[in-house]
Amino acid sequence: MDLVKFFKTTAIFIFFGCQMDVTGQVCSGSLGDPVVNVNFGSGSNSAGQLEAATTSYSFTTSPCPNDGSYTVVSSSSGCFGSSWQTVTEDHTPNDVNGYMMLVNASFTPGDFYLDTVENLCANTTYEFAAWVVNVLLPSACNGNGIQPSLIFNIETITGTVLGTYSTGAVSSSTTPVWRQFGLFFTTPLNTNSVVIRLTNTAPGGCGNDLALDDITFRPCGPAITASVITVDQTEVDICNGVVTTVPLMADIGTGYVSPAFQWQVSTDEGLTWADIVGATSMTYQFNKTAPGIYKYRLSAAEGTNVAISSCRVASNIVNITIHDLPEVTAISNSPVCENGFVNLIATGGAKYVWSGPGGFSSAVEAPSFIA
Repeated sequence: MDLVKFFKTTAIFIFFGCQMDVTGQVCSGSLGDPVVNVNFGSGSNSAGQLEAATTSYSFTTSPCPNDGSYTVVSSSSGCFGSSWQTVTEDHTPNDVNGYMMLVNASFTPGDFYLDTVENLCANTTYEFAAWVVNVLLPSACNGNGIQPSLIFNIETITGTVLGTYSTGAVSSSTTPVWRQFGLFFTTPLNTNSVVIRLTNTAPGGCGNDLALDDITFRPCGPAITASVITVDQTEVDICNGVVTTVPLMADIGTGYVSPAFQWQVSTDEGLTWADIVGATSMTYQFNKTAPGIYKYRLSAAEGTNVAISSCRVASNIVNITIHDLPEVTAISNSPVCENGFVNLIATGGAKYVWSGPGGFSSAVEAPSFIA
């Protein structure tokens, strides 16, 4: 799929808020990495016009667009006599000055987004989802504001509907509430392209003002759970110099007829993942010795689809940390006179255990006792 095209054609909406709510037919198993992930970018100032080939909405530089127009900003407040929500940030986590796309819906109901997603895998289940918010305050329009009502459709190129979901009326609230809507569907055999169609069925007028952010298109499959064999844990700590083999395993739920597997490792906090050559069973033996944080997960897909990253789903992450040995120092105020205080001080560790004459022991960093 042309991601630039996807970005441009979704330029109608924005998402904001401080709370989140998940609604709709989203995946209940394991998800893969996004095939499409549109968050509209970020910047210190308002974004410029986006080319929207599938919409007649017009762009405006005003932070408060009128009916049938949209804008792209990182924050918004005071619109239409403060009858809209005050939005201070977008939905995307950890993107400073992330852009949101704010729209004032047109008077005529109809499609507000239409695009084609290509290079998918046949006979694979996908989740299409997006975050939506009603930006109109409940008190606006004398308490009778029009609520947005959306229909999400996934279709073949020839128009056959593969999946549909109706949001119903997207309710308003006194503070911005982010709601994820979406659906999952299965691509037919010999089909690797689908059409996304989003329709606003509500009429224009006072209200029907909405936003959208973080549009994702991800493979959905059986639930996969990875852990350390026998102890069923996902966090392991090892000291440097200790030769330790950590056996990993995964369980997979039903759904695939002939599943295939691929273990992956990340050394950059999960930002990127690399396939481990030859690690294609449901178990894996970790035997590294260099200090660092290693993240592992098992990806899976139907048969030969496992060779294509856009077809896979992935398990939870197992974290294995190899720690450097601490460089510990221990000092005291010795010598001291009889009945004086002996002060012991240690540095370089996280926890300490002291032992000494007369059965002395302590688990504090700097114990003190009478000589």
